[in-house]
Amino acid sequence: MDVLFGAFAGLGAGAVFAILGVGLVVAYRGSGVINFAHGAVAAYTAFTWDELRNTTHGAYVKDDGGSIFLPWFDPIPEWGFLKALHINNLPVEIYIMNDPPVWLAALLSLAMAAFIGFLMHIMVFRPLRNAPLLAKVIGSVGVMLYLQSVANLNFGGANRADNGFWEFTSTNEPIRNFLGMDRNLAGSTLYLAVAALIIGTATWALYRFTRFGLATRAADENEKGATLLGYSPQLLAGLNWVISSVLAGAIGILFIHRAGPPTFILFVVPALAAALVGSLTSIMGALAGGFGIGMIASMGVNATSYDWWPEWLPSDGVRTFAPVLVMILVLYFRGDRLPIRGTVGVGRQPRAPFAKHPLVGLGIGIGIVVLMSNIFTANWESTLTTTLLSIMFMLSLTVLVGFLGQISLVQWSLAGFACWTLIRLSADGTKIRAMDFLAIDGPGWPDPLAALAAIIAAVILGVLISIPALRIRGVQLAVVTLAAVVAIEDLLLRNEPLMGAGAATTNPTPDPNWFGVEVGALDEKTFRTDYWKYTIFALIFVAIGGLIVANLRRGILGRRFLAIRSNERAAAAAGVDVARTKMIGFGVSSLLAGMAGILVAYKVPVITSEYFNPFVGLGFLAFVYLGGITTVWGAIFGGLLAAGGIISEFGSLHFEGITQAYINAVGAIGLVINAIVTNGEGVALMLTNRSKEMTGVMRGTSSSPNEVSGSIDANTQEVS
Repeated sequence: MDVLFGAFAGLGAGAVFAILGVGLVVAYRGSGVINFAHGAVAAYTAFTWDELRNTTHGAYVKDDGGSIFLPWFDPIPEWGFLKALHINNLPVEIYIMNDPPVWLAALLSLAMAAFIGFLMHIMVFRPLRNAPLLAKVIGSVGVMLYLQSVANLNFGGANRADNGFWEFTSTNEPIRNFLGMDRNLAGSTLYLAVAALIIGTATWALYRFTRFGLATRAADENEKGATLLGYSPQLLAGLNWVISSVLAGAIGILFIHRAGPPTFILFVVPALAAALVGSLTSIMGALAGGFGIGMIASMGVNATSYDWWPEWLPSDGVRTFAPVLVMILVLYFRGDRLPIRGTVGVGRQPRAPFAKHPLVGLGIGIGIVVLMSNIFTANWESTLTTTLLSIMFMLSLTVLVGFLGQISLVQWSLAGFACWTLIRLSADGTKIRAMDFLAIDGPGWPDPLAALAAIIAAVILGVLISIPALRIRGVQLAVVTLAAVVAIEDLLLRNEPLMGAGAATTNPTPDPNWFGVEVGALDEKTFRTDYWKYTIFALIFVAIGGLIVANLRRGILGRRFLAIRSNERAAAAAGVDVARTKMIGFGVSSLLAGMAGILVAYKVPVITSEYFNPFVGLGFLAFVYLGGITTVWGAIFGGLLAAGGIISEFGSLHFEGITQAYINAVGAIGLVINAIVTNGEGVALMLTNRSKEMTGVMRGTSSSPNEVSGSIDANTQEVS
């Protein structure tokens, strides 16, 4: 009875997944892009609705309201010396009226969603029309990070409680003794399901029986053919982006009574699973898939209440694993039959030149870091080690995304898994520090052995995650790994039976001792953070990681990686074992991510699972892509640019009031611009090109940019 009632209770969440899945199908059919920012559009719309209508934001009560915030921020805020200039005049907030009627609030909120969809098409995805899949995925991730950051800047970080649309109807009352099951069903659940069926059916009819739908289907199957018939693929794409965003906005309004706006961002995971059930083309298939996922997840959660259910499988993990399982099954068995949109052209992959003298670069880098460590104060040394930690993790992305071309979004979660495993293995049931709230049970392994075992655990998990990559690739793999991020957090990191009592609250990290040397960031005698010995320890890890990546690229394995990135079929025809090489790539990348997790565990005295939330990992991807995803120097630039790194800390010092959200928003903009302008080659290769040009001018043998690029184009000289 509990399981059956759980199926009905899941109709509400299923309705949300269904309509979001339909929106993803609409965007894909219109432009060939899987929009990872779809949930962020719903979140921004929900924020807009709440700002217009609601006067209660958790403990904070507003005296006014009725304003909308445009989806941007002032590019020149009044910080530091800029206050005296008063040059920030970009409109952000527009006052409408206090307590507007529900129809006006809904209309304005949906108009905001449509406006965001239009901007996404014009400013991001239209310029990326002929870009490689990686650039499109990065553009979509950049939009998601941007909308999340701008929502934080414009609406603040306070918790928001809103009764939503249901406040104005009688449907918010529970249905008592639902179907004689002696249980109460939320009144809005059935109405959400009916609304989803109406919206989904209307959308299906639009694309099935109208000339616009026929033109969209024609462009979806063959853009060249649609162009010859007189249709504009870009106009059709723009209209479909608007429709898709309006569908997301409708969910933001209808479901805000059950979830805070920020949670909508990750609703894109089950929505992606629903869209895949519909093969990215079937609106009714996505509708059915969304309902099915919601009902299955709810049934699984209800099943956890039985005595026979294993304690190590928590209800939150069951809820988040349901869409992951659906994705894996669909992609593994039907991934080769999913549609690939026909486009006018496909751009080239970013270059991946190898380092000619890696030891020289390593020596220079070590010297600079040692000099900084001796000059910097404690706060700046903390910034320095944050940069080193970021570089360590970004090297794992260089291998997997830059060299192998596998668009994986799960690596930061693997670092978290290594961190959590290290904490559990090194614990012995006693408090590590007097200020710790609790003690973690564990075998009490020596710190080097616990670190080695944690890295091995991350490698094993990474290789297991790579199994779907043997059948799927590109954006489909990005979909699965994004879903895996959410599942790992709930199934592993927050799993108290597996990770100890600290998994549910704050986990005290070890006080590491390697062969008689204290290498943690906290000096127990002076309580100084980022002790110099930790800086040297982190530097050693980064040096090892840098040498691994540089020599990997110089060797035959690196050339095989690039061959697979360029064309898997051609690589297989040339004798490359694609499956084995992919698993090696995932293993090496997971090893580097695990090493980053060790550095995290040794840097801070306590840690929570929020440290490894998906947006932190996506932020790292954004900055390494901005620095240059295909080179070690790109990872170094990315580490300098990352939040908490040297460059961002320098900006915080000279511009008072700078926030993390502002840094992330600027980074997201740079991410998208980099994808459009440099094809993902980033700052590192751009500076390399400019330096070669200047050297050529000084020698009197200047070359054109194309010639300079061609001289180090790994795709033409190194892969074959």
